[in-house]
Amino acid sequence: MPSSRKFSIRIVITILLVALGVLIILLPYIVRRQRIPANGVVTTFTDSTRVPAGTPPPDSATVMAALGRVIDPEVGISIVDLGLVNSVHIDSSGNVNVALALTTPECPVISQLGEQTSKTVIGVPGVRRATVRLDPTLPWDPSRLSSEARELYRKRLGRP
Repeated sequence: MPSSRKFSIRIVITILLVALGVLIILLPYIVRRQRIPANGVVTTFTDSTRVPAGTPPPDSATVMAALGRVIDPEVGISIVDLGLVNSVHIDSSGNVNVALALTTPECPVISQLGEQTSKTVIGVPGVRRATVRLDPTLPWDPSRLSSEARELYRKRLGRP
């Protein structure tokens, strides 16, 4: 067999192996139909509902209390205790915008976290529209953990 033909076969086999590797890496996202997290890309989840006329918008304390019930599926700690809630903005119409930081830009549970947060916020009385922005460029580090979360974080992940 000529050496140029052997070289061509090697290239084809290499390309096929690389494609198989990429498929194996993406398979969990394909099976779970998750959005593939992209480093540095903001992911937004929006939900809305009908609210009776005259219903006042919620206050930030009520929204934060609801967000305290959202558990990060990977770590098992509330997003409030983890310090992921970067900002909460509520307008006079009851539209709520939440910006979340991520513990890692390659967050493997970004879809579940975004959907769970969006559904929780839309369930707060007076919320007409909930927009949750998961932004991997927002700063996060373990110093943002609450004292209770710091202890759980240490036990579960072996980090400070």
